[in-house]
Amino acid sequence: MKANPNSVYVGPRGAPNRIVSLLSWLAIVLAHDHASGAWTNVTGEVGGEKWGYAGVCLLVPVPGSDAMIAGVSEAGLWRTDNRGASWRKLAPRDALQIHHRPHQIVFDPADPRHFWVAGCYDASPFATTDGGETFKRLGSLTHMDGIGVDFTDPECKTLVVGLHEQARSVHKSADGGNTWQKIGDTLPEDSNHSTDPIVIDAKTYIINTAGWAQNKSWGIYRTQDGGATWTKVSDLGPADRAVTASDGNIYWGICYGNGIIKSGDQGRTWQKLSGPARFGPVELEPGRIAAVGGQQVYMCADAGQTWDKFAEPLPFKPTGIAYNARSKTLYAWRSTEKKVPDAVLRWDLP
Repeated sequence: MKANPNSVYVGPRGAPNRIVSLLSWLAIVLAHDHASGAWTNVTGEVGGEKWGYAGVCLLVPVPGSDAMIAGVSEAGLWRTDNRGASWRKLAPRDALQIHHRPHQIVFDPADPRHFWVAGCYDASPFATTDGGETFKRLGSLTHMDGIGVDFTDPECKTLVVGLHEQARSVHKSADGGNTWQKIGDTLPEDSNHSTDPIVIDAKTYIINTAGWAQNKSWGIYRTQDGGATWTKVSDLGPADRAVTASDGNIYWGICYGNGIIKSGDQGRTWQKLSGPARFGPVELEPGRIAAVGGQQVYMCADAGQTWDKFAEPLPFKPTGIAYNARSKTLYAWRSTEKKVPDAVLRWDLP
């Protein structure tokens, strides 16, 4: 069984792992208590000369490296290896370019050169096995948001996606994305948009139902039979990308920034967390979660019970945040209607 794709490697198993984890956490505590810097603009040439509507849509760390990948609407994926000092477009010579509005990138925990990317308003999903030098389109679907991959299978055959702003839209592939089967039509007829799947194993998935659709119900559904049947496990309506922390807890933001929810039992039950954090949860170090409220990043070290301010307030309300564990840098980005010079910012931990 492969490792949790959202976990942060901190050393070998056993006592050394705990020591390295404590040292990593001490660095974050010191940064939180003594940071006196400011957010640095690292937008640079990301996205090239022309952005589509929504601009920078996504920012993710490449596991095990200082690199970050940004997704820019209609402009593809862009990588920096020097903390945003410069950016280069991935796969610029591909015959079929990634031209969608990127929504999610998922890395194979066994090989960070192998990852999947999904997005809306064009062909999707795509996959790469060479770190983004080339991409292959998987099947013939289009206009999607989230993607989940079964990492309990070394061959990663099972993929699950949710289409953008569409109800009962979940699709599954059992052959690595070559062919797709719709399984969302087994969700209730009155359910809202089903966009952001979480894959536990080849048969067990979690899907949100939330969005702007009128007279449609919000909730979270779970299947243990590959989508043949779904069980409603919550009336809460999360959306966007969830994070599965190293301790197994799943954190998810409620639609329209109404707060963070958590599950500690693989999505069987959910609870809404109190505090100022509203959306965009990410894991800093094992057991340390950050999320956004307004223009402030907040940090939690006790599984969502209490939140403290982290870094200085941002100059804008971010669309999301991302943390690179190797370079100890926190990034924030905002989506915009047109190209702007300050869409991506970086905060350096001392």
